[in-house]
Amino acid sequence: MERCPQCRARLKGRTVCGRCEADLSILQTIEATAEILARRAAKSLLAGDLPAAVRQAVAARDLQSTPFHRALAGFLQKVW
Repeated sequence: MERCPQCRARLKGRTVCGRCEADLSILQTIEATAEILARRAAKSLLAGDLPAAVRQAVAARDLQSTPFHRALAGFLQKVW
């Protein structure tokens, strides 16, 4: 997360916004978890475990609906 979703200030790696003082630690944890799940989905796909890859990609998309997460989940759901 580069900008505060509340006031759009640059975060510069902080968990509390310097401008509006919003605590973004939970959002950053969700974002990091979605990235971990997307990586696990790719590893599961490479290992040939398609059902696990689909579950992990869908979970990543449900946590953080970025274009990448949506594309990954959509691709894996079509393949499966």
